[in-house]
Amino acid sequence: MRNSRTNVLIVRSRLEKDRVEGGILRDDLRSRPGPMNGACYEPRMLGSGRLSAVGAVLFSLLAAACGAAEDASPPPHAVDEGDELEPDAGGATLPTTPSAACVGKPSVEASSLVLDGIDDHVTMGAAPDLGLDRFTVEAWVRRDGAGLPFSTGAGGLSLVPIAGKGRGESDGSNLDCNYTLGFSGDVLGADFEDAATGANHPVIGKTKIAIGEWHHVAATYDGTKWQLFVDGRLDGEAVANATPRKDSIQHFAIGSALNSKGAPAGFLKGAIDEVRVWDRARTEAEISGAVYARLTTAPGLVARWALDQKDNGAPDSVGTNPGTVVGGATFAATGAILEAGLPPKVSAELPGTGAEVAGRSAELAVKVDDADSKDFTATFHVRQIVDTDDFTVVVMPDTQYYTRAGDDPKYFYDQTKWIMDNADAYNIVGVIHNGDIVDNGNNDTQWAIATKAMATLEKTSTRFPEGMPYGTSAGNHDQSPNGTLNGTTKYNIHFGTSRFANKSWFGGTYASGKIDENWFTFNAGGLDFVVVNLQYGEVAREAPVLSWTRNVFRQHPDAFGIVNSHYILTGAGNFSAAGRSIYEAVKDVPNVQLLTCGHVGAEKVRTDTFEGHPVHSMLADYQFRANGGAGYLRVWEFSPKSDELTVRTYSPTEKKFETDADSEFTLRVDLSGAGKSPFKPLVTVDPVDASGVKAKLDGLAPGQTYEWYVEVSDCAHTVTSSRYRFKTK
Repeated sequence: MRNSRTNVLIVRSRLEKDRVEGGILRDDLRSRPGPMNGACYEPRMLGSGRLSAVGAVLFSLLAAACGAAEDASPPPHAVDEGDELEPDAGGATLPTTPSAACVGKPSVEASSLVLDGIDDHVTMGAAPDLGLDRFTVEAWVRRDGAGLPFSTGAGGLSLVPIAGKGRGESDGSNLDCNYTLGFSGDVLGADFEDAATGANHPVIGKTKIAIGEWHHVAATYDGTKWQLFVDGRLDGEAVANATPRKDSIQHFAIGSALNSKGAPAGFLKGAIDEVRVWDRARTEAEISGAVYARLTTAPGLVARWALDQKDNGAPDSVGTNPGTVVGGATFAATGAILEAGLPPKVSAELPGTGAEVAGRSAELAVKVDDADSKDFTATFHVRQIVDTDDFTVVVMPDTQYYTRAGDDPKYFYDQTKWIMDNADAYNIVGVIHNGDIVDNGNNDTQWAIATKAMATLEKTSTRFPEGMPYGTSAGNHDQSPNGTLNGTTKYNIHFGTSRFANKSWFGGTYASGKIDENWFTFNAGGLDFVVVNLQYGEVAREAPVLSWTRNVFRQHPDAFGIVNSHYILTGAGNFSAAGRSIYEAVKDVPNVQLLTCGHVGAEKVRTDTFEGHPVHSMLADYQFRANGGAGYLRVWEFSPKSDELTVRTYSPTEKKFETDADSEFTLRVDLSGAGKSPFKPLVTVDPVDASGVKAKLDGLAPGQTYEWYVEVSDCAHTVTSSRYRFKTK
């Protein structure tokens, strides 16, 4: 085992601290040699090893900026003579230095089939011998985009396909779906239709499958229970107690879902490798033990498609179902790293999320372990979360009294105009309307005023090429007759699915073609938000609607979850019957943090905690004030730096803030993942002792927030740790 040699690049500022934020390099420092407005950044090297390629360039640039290039040189051999140069993403020229840990180790070959998400797929035809009532489907897959979903049938899932035999076509016959595996939102999902009734039996996972990352995925069914696996770990399960339709004549496919005629629906955008089908449910131990293996023969293995570049096709190496590559799918020399041992494991990360660090420096530390490798490289990446990462969501309470004859619609028009005029100044990223858009849900004149006002949000710009992301809840006055559940004919005409058909931020609906229950999404500095909009209900909402609501959030487990429904809280701050049912349905969904509503002329906020998970519920409605509410709306200001939401109340027409305790307050929220600043490489340690690796981050400022992660390679596999946020005292 080689000894660990730890290198740390430290940046110290002699002048104003705003020249370098907490020791983290600003973007422009790497491309501007020489004096920088009088500031000087003095780099120092600790340790006896070699700087990484990035570190060497940073060192040289910083030294030049201080006019000290001659006496602040990197250690010998930081950049070896003859090293090739390649540009990095930021435009600087970086030396490609060979890794000390990887010297003498053989290169690993990999390849995969790349699918464009438009029409590329692989078809195996009807493949009757792949009709199974007990099975395992597994593959290595890399998502490169959202892809196009398909439906597994009524009561099933909307999935972006990975592999399977069939899709929604007809219930109660051999046109039912035998089994299918895909992505349900950002997580795994699988489904089958049963032989008895054609009913669907879906299951979804828990782990977000990030864009651009390779993962091994698997689904098993043993005749009773579904199980889903990600990278060999159990990720979800559901009891079905039903028999899949193994006599289905629907076709088998990879990267799409085919019906009985072979017509495709849904397409995977990404790459896929090593697809296998078994005639039994493999155990967790069997799946985890073979994640990184090429299995060419084994009991129960009925089909295997290696999807290797050398095959230039999709032969079935163990069965009789070769695939035909359709569309422009191409093979690439990247893929799952197989038959090269296990990847390293990273643990004991310090400081972890929520930690507080005293002083001007922090030691970042991880433990690295690998069953079949002793040498690693590790690169630490750091960024600071700052005030400019703040962003805003605007909530529009009941606007009904701006739409009647004799009302002044200017208040409504001013609201949306102010939002768009101040989108950059406030960094507004999304808008939520609490419902009661109009006063009479059967009055087209009122809907015309509402349409004109909300259309302002739909104006396109460079920042918002599809308009400002927004969503609405149907209030009781938007329903006709008033307060009638699903009495939303006019609401669907004026704010129906056709209005949002070409908006990528519009997520979908509970009922096909009806926007009564819907969801949309937006992004704030890397953090996705998912907002579910539910129509007004006087009594507890129906179980299927609440189950759908839960699943929308579960399908996006790393997104910040918000439920918007017209009537959640009473004027006294208690839950309404519908509000109580909504809270009970989402209280144990970890990423749901906020509920918002209108309906009652009051301002209320409450926080309920279930098993340590807080959910904040807010009511704001000004319709019974002068001028129908005088245009007051809610401005939600989020601060990732402090994990806080500050709620303000403002009227664009009156140009006034309300600042009483009910109108302006601050709540604690979890904004992990939000932040616009790019991560900077702090140091690469090469090689790393398996007992652990440390790096020192110097120049920290008090009262600040920093985020870091480490990337570890054993020369074959590269793994990235979770992100960790700590604060300085």
